[in-house]
Amino acid sequence: MERILTFEAMPQAILELIDKVDTIQADISELKERHIPKVEEAMIGIDEACKILNRAKSTVYALTQAHKIPYYQPGKILQFKRSELMAWLESGRKSTSSQTKEQIIEEMQKGVRHKPKSNWGML
Repeated sequence: MERILTFEAMPQAILELIDKVDTIQADISELKERHIPKVEEAMIGIDEACKILNRAKSTVYALTQAHKIPYYQPGKILQFKRSELMAWLESGRKSTSSQTKEQIIEEMQKGVRHKPKSNWGML
């Protein structure tokens, strides 16, 4: 349903629009206050990274040189993020023997393209 505005009704329509804009601005301000900005994760040094990874300092240096672990190097100092190191450790998790067996069976079944011949195994 379309409203027809007359010249006499224009000031009232403008006041309604101003009220709506004020309400929207108040709602946006409230949402901004509720929104908690993401806290920047603090960087850690090589010593703490060695403790997290449970590796010697030389091993951690070798892993960074080989680009195997996530690191930052602003200048000459190596820096790490704890969450990235923990994620790297988790990514290296090995499967248990039962998981491995199931994966092997699944991979074998994927590779089968046809039924074996009826005389297979009678050699």
